[in-house]
Amino acid sequence: MKILVLQHVAHEHPGYIAEYAKERGHDLDVVRLWERHAVGVLENYGAVIVLGGPMGVYDEFAWKAEEVSMIRDVLGRKPLLGICLGSQLIASVLGAKVYPNPAGKEVGYYEIELTDEGKSTSILQGFSSPLTALQWHGDAFDLPRGATLLARTAACENQAFSFGTSTYGFLFHLEFTTQMVLDEIEIDREWTCKNFALDEDRLRTEAQQLAPSMREQCFRLLDNFLR
Repeated sequence: MKILVLQHVAHEHPGYIAEYAKERGHDLDVVRLWERHAVGVLENYGAVIVLGGPMGVYDEFAWKAEEVSMIRDVLGRKPLLGICLGSQLIASVLGAKVYPNPAGKEVGYYEIELTDEGKSTSILQGFSSPLTALQWHGDAFDLPRGATLLARTAACENQAFSFGTSTYGFLFHLEFTTQMVLDEIEIDREWTCKNFALDEDRLRTEAQQLAPSMREQCFRLLDNFLR
C-alpha cells in the first residue's frame, strides 16, 4: 500500500512507522511540509497519516490552509490517522475546539486508560488497559460531535477518538524511537521546562527500557489501522 505521511518538523519524523512500512512492504511518501506544501493526488494513496509538531492548531503556519483542506478532503474516503498535532488538526476540522490543556502539559511516559468503546474497537485490538505511551503535548481538544472516545488520562480526558469507520486521532505517541525521544528532550527543552518539572534522566532511561514495547505497540496499531 502507498501511504501518505504529513511531517511538520524534522525531528518528529515517522520513526517506527517507517520501520513498519519497510517490514510490511508498504511505500511511504513522506511530505516534509516546511519544504513543500503540495501533496500528490489523494487517489494514489491507500491511507494518510498526519504526524505531530510543536505548533498549535490555533497558530498560523505557511501550509496550514492546504493541510486542513487535504484533511477535510480525505475524511471518510480513506483511512486517516492523526498523531498528537495530527489528532488536533482532525478534531478541529470536525468542528471541535483545540486549546491549552487546563491541567497543563503531559510530557513523558504515561498510563492511558481505554474506554469501554476503546477496549472493543478494532484499531486497539490486542492492546491492554492501561497502556503505556509517550506524551508530549500542552494542548487538548473537545471530543468532536459524532466521534467516539477511545482513551483518556486523568489530566487529559480526550486521548484518542474514532470518527466513522476509518478516521482516528491519537494524542499520544507510539511511533517515537529512543533517539527521537532523546532529540526531543534537547530540541524542546525551553518549551518543556516552562511550567513543567521534567526528570530528563528518568525519561532517557525509560526511553531505552520501553523501546521494544513502543515499537511492538506501534506495529500493532498500524496493522489494525490498515487492516
